[in-house]
Amino acid sequence: MRFHIVLLFILGCFGAIQSANATIQISDVLNRQITLTQPAQRIFLGFYFEDYLAIAGPDAYQKVAIFPRKSWEDYRQSQWTVYTKALPEILTIADSGSIYTGTFQFEKLLLAKPDVALLAAWQYKSLADKIPLLEQAGIQVVVVDFNAQTLEKHLLSIRVIGQVMGTEARANAIANEYEQSVKDVETRVTQYLKTHPKRRVYVEIGTGGSAEFGKSYSNTMWGNLLAIAGANNIASGQFQGSAHLSPEYVLSRNPEVIFITGAHWSKHTHSALMGHGTSKTESMARYTPYLNRKGWSHLDAVKNNAVYGMYHSGTRTLYDHIFLQFLAKSIYPEAFSDLEPDQNLHRFFQQYMPVALDGTFMMQVEG
Repeated sequence: MRFHIVLLFILGCFGAIQSANATIQISDVLNRQITLTQPAQRIFLGFYFEDYLAIAGPDAYQKVAIFPRKSWEDYRQSQWTVYTKALPEILTIADSGSIYTGTFQFEKLLLAKPDVALLAAWQYKSLADKIPLLEQAGIQVVVVDFNAQTLEKHLLSIRVIGQVMGTEARANAIANEYEQSVKDVETRVTQYLKTHPKRRVYVEIGTGGSAEFGKSYSNTMWGNLLAIAGANNIASGQFQGSAHLSPEYVLSRNPEVIFITGAHWSKHTHSALMGHGTSKTESMARYTPYLNRKGWSHLDAVKNNAVYGMYHSGTRTLYDHIFLQFLAKSIYPEAFSDLEPDQNLHRFFQQYMPVALDGTFMMQVEG
C-alpha cells in the first residue's frame, strides 16, 4: 500500500515536472510575458499572412480560426491568388474584417474562440481597449512587429511566431539567414563608403502609376531599408514616415538612383505592376512611362539607366533582407557584384514557401 502511495506521488511529481516543462514562455516584441501550455491550435492571425506561412510551415493555415481575409485579398492580390490556389483551405477561414480599414468585427473574433491572437504592434495599439477582454476570454495575445524594420524586432518576431506555433527550428533557421544577410550588407556598405560618397536616392510607391506622384519614405518601411543600404535618401529630413515629395523638389535634388514600388492593388488599376504572375513585359509596360515624366530626362538616374522597380509587398516581411540586397546592389553595384538578389528570392521560396516564385519582383527599367 505504501509502495503504491509513493509510486503515485512520484508519478504525480513527474507529471507536474512534465507539465511545467511543457509550458512555453514567450517575451513578445513589446516585452510582454506570455505563457502557453502548448503550441497554438487555433489562432487569430492579425497580419503578416505570408510571413506566418513561411515560419509555421505549409500546414499553417489549418490552425488559423479567423483572420482579416479581405485585407490580404485587396492589398496583396497576386499573393492571394497564388496561395488560395495552392492552399484552398484559406478560402474557408472566417473573415474578421480589417482593423486597418475599420471593418473589424470584435464579436466575431470572440465567437471564433482562438487560443492565441497573433497581432502586429500597430494592431495591438489600435485594439488597446479590447485587449483585456480578449485575455478575459482566455485568448492569449502575442505581439510581433515587422513594420518597425529593425533587425532586432525582425529577428524577435520570427522567433516568437516559431514559439507560438511550435516551429522553433524553422524560425531559427530563417532568423539566422536574415541576420547574416543584413549584417553582410551593412559591412559591405560601411567598407565602400569609407572611400566613396553616398548616392542620392529617391523611392516612391507606384499606386497611382506614372501620372501621379506617390508617397516617398523617410524613416519607415523603404526609408529604413535605404538607411541600412547606405543611401542618401532625399526624403530624409523632409517629413516623418511616408509623405509626398513635390515633383519640383525631386527634380531639384537630382537623384542618382530611383526606385518605384509596384504591386497588384485592387483599387489602383493603373499602378506600377509587380508580383506573382506578372511577366517582365507587363511590368515594363507600366514602368517605362515613368522615364517620360516632365523633367525626368535630365535626372542623373534616368540618364544613367538607374531607375528600378521592386515589389512593394516585399517590405515589412521576413524576406525583406533580399530586397535590401537589391537596394544596396542597385545603389552601389561595385560593392555587390557577386550578389544575385532575384536568385536569392527564388531560393527563399523554394526553401520556405509552399509555392514556387513565378513573376516579376525586381527589375531595372529599360528606356
